[in-house]
Amino acid sequence: MNFAQAQLIQSWLSEDESVKVSRYIQLNARDKGLMVRGYLRGILSICSGYKHDDSMADKVIAPNEWRFQYGEKGKPCLVAEQREMTGLEFNISHSGDWLVIAVSKDSAAVSEDIELGVDIERYRTSTNIYPILNHYFTQGESESLLALDEHEQRDRFFDLWALKESYIKAKGLGLALSLKSFSFGFTQVTSHELVLYEDNTPIETLSLLSDLELNFHKETSLTEPKQDAVSKYASDEWSLFLGRLNSEYRFAVSIGSGANFGIEAHKMDLGSLLSRLSVIR
Repeated sequence: MNFAQAQLIQSWLSEDESVKVSRYIQLNARDKGLMVRGYLRGILSICSGYKHDDSMADKVIAPNEWRFQYGEKGKPCLVAEQREMTGLEFNISHSGDWLVIAVSKDSAAVSEDIELGVDIERYRTSTNIYPILNHYFTQGESESLLALDEHEQRDRFFDLWALKESYIKAKGLGLALSLKSFSFGFTQVTSHELVLYEDNTPIETLSLLSDLELNFHKETSLTEPKQDAVSKYASDEWSLFLGRLNSEYRFAVSIGSGANFGIEAHKMDLGSLLSRLSVIR
């Protein structure tokens, strides 16, 4: 990001966003904070052309015009007026040099019912995964993980962690929602190839799993017997995806809605983003 690009993105931010970015002490962290907010605003503008009905023209919202509000646990979303105007829901996650922005676009009537969460996780050999199992994974998840070959256990750990993070982000409750109150199963997953596009050109295929099981568990006290899953959402109530960007990074998307969702993947560097935006400004 050169100086001119940084100045442009800075001009998009609201006053409170500029203050948050300026609070980072390290220059690298400040630049990343600026990039995250700039990419989000730019991607939303690219996705914002929306027609309510035949009597209304498409409406494009410029990057500096987006306004956000925050849930009780800090989950960001568009203000009601812009959600209704565009039908957009979004969620965002970043790790290392990767930034993943999930955007759903539908009619305003459906959009109000969508819960959307995304997470990207880096595979780390330094993490001692086994003590974590008892604190954050259900008994069934832990047993299934430990039944795998040793080299597969770490992969499953980070797969589950990405799924759990994406789900609690979709719910907007943070760690107020116990990670042991729900679990994921892999017995009926469907494997896909997800085409990754850059400038509308296919550049590679990513591995993607869908049809994961989402189970809910009743938490019990030490004096009560352990409970098995007490309920499970039908497949048309949650769309769950788990994908691999490469051998190091995986991502998960959780979409709660009365409708079934597919998924598309697009890669965009800053130059491409700004070029796309110059067409619609």
